[in-house]
Amino acid sequence: MIYRLLYIVLFCLFFNNVYATDFCESCDVVLNGVSTFMDEVLFFKVFHIPFIILLLAFGYVFLTIRFKFLNIRMLKHAFAILCGKYDTDHHDGHITHFQAFITALSSTVGLGTVAGVAIAVSMGGPGAVPWMMITGFFGMSAKFAEVTLAFRHRTEGREQLFSGPFQYIRNGLEEFGLKKLGIVLAAVYAVFFILSGLGGSVAFQTNQMVSILSGHSDWVDSHPWFLSAIISALLALVIIGGIKRIAVVSSALVPIMSLIYILSCITIIIFNIHNFGNAFKILFSSMIDFDAVGGGVVGAFVAGIKRAIFASEAGVGSAAITHAAVKDKEPVRTGLVAMIEPCFDTMLICCLTGITIVITGAYQTSSGEGILITQKAFETVSPWFPILLTIAAPLFAFSSVISFVYCCEMGWLYLFGAKSVVLYRMAVVVVAFFSGLSRDIMTISNIGGTLFSCLALINMTALILFSNKIHNEVKCYLGRLKDNRVN
Repeated sequence: MIYRLLYIVLFCLFFNNVYATDFCESCDVVLNGVSTFMDEVLFFKVFHIPFIILLLAFGYVFLTIRFKFLNIRMLKHAFAILCGKYDTDHHDGHITHFQAFITALSSTVGLGTVAGVAIAVSMGGPGAVPWMMITGFFGMSAKFAEVTLAFRHRTEGREQLFSGPFQYIRNGLEEFGLKKLGIVLAAVYAVFFILSGLGGSVAFQTNQMVSILSGHSDWVDSHPWFLSAIISALLALVIIGGIKRIAVVSSALVPIMSLIYILSCITIIIFNIHNFGNAFKILFSSMIDFDAVGGGVVGAFVAGIKRAIFASEAGVGSAAITHAAVKDKEPVRTGLVAMIEPCFDTMLICCLTGITIVITGAYQTSSGEGILITQKAFETVSPWFPILLTIAAPLFAFSSVISFVYCCEMGWLYLFGAKSVVLYRMAVVVVAFFSGLSRDIMTISNIGGTLFSCLALINMTALILFSNKIHNEVKCYLGRLKDNRVN
């Protein structure tokens, strides 16, 4: 099968460039139609704000209040768990909390935190950045809730401990005496999970990888299929030849790549420190300015929440699959570690990206170009400085793709079993190739954001419904912790 896939990809290399160009334009027309349809059906508005966004915002705030701001109260304890204070080989599981944390970050710290911020600013103005940070803060509670639930409902599979939102949705509703509804909603969630992997993560990350790697060769730029085919072929080799092993390797690169990117952003801010006060003013005044670019406060609010969901995956449920394999017996302890992730990917990296593109004025030079806006910010330091972004961004993106594809593969296994999983892997390669050909990143971004929002909506409804059970778990755990009965 791998040879057939590679044959298809190599066949694409021989497309006549004229036909490839026409095909790219046709793909963009189709994508625009899909995006428009999804917006009209799923994003009907209440008070000029999409209802789905209002519901998700309510869910984030509700869970934070319901757990009495656990994301602040237990943050120190969460870091202690992450650093291995409670690690032991006596518990069931296959990986440590730190390994699960890094693996989960390899999915979220991708181009959603780099290009996604630039797109949010293009859509909603600079005010979208503070809204992303606020969403990340409240999203910590959602990530805690979903991982705690998933760990509570994990089961032993053939090769690993298995769980996910489709599992706790089905089991949780069955506990309420709604077994049939649980089966249906779990299946619907799994379908959206698979679609979000294809239309969200794979399409967006591949498109932006092609964008950042373009512009260095006239021949490559005139043959748009070349980079797309190379990336697709590499992706095929990874997901067919053992994605779990490669995911471990790629997740090991995340701390290094993150450090390079963070230091690069800090360098840009230092070089433009004279504009820091003005940038800070622009960010927060645009956040509440009804007349600001991008639709004012409403546009900034909507863009900020949509992109924060895409960047952190808080409330989406993907982290629940990764953390299900942790060596532990305490659901709350596992959830607390996962709670830290939005602090890093959304509140730190997204914040730094937002400041760099505003402090340098890069967001004013062009619109709708995704990672190319971030690249313009890097150019303000030195003509060679964007090389760091060119190196880090594709590694971020590739690591993110294979990690999220692996999570979504669990959704496919839940629905169809292992025998047909090759069909999903083929779909991943095909989507990666054609999304790399597209020139309409805003439409791809919109489709991905919409799919992630729908996914989060189903999951958020379940989290709110099961919040009492999570609260009881927290209460029991804190009681044992107070009496030193936690090990």
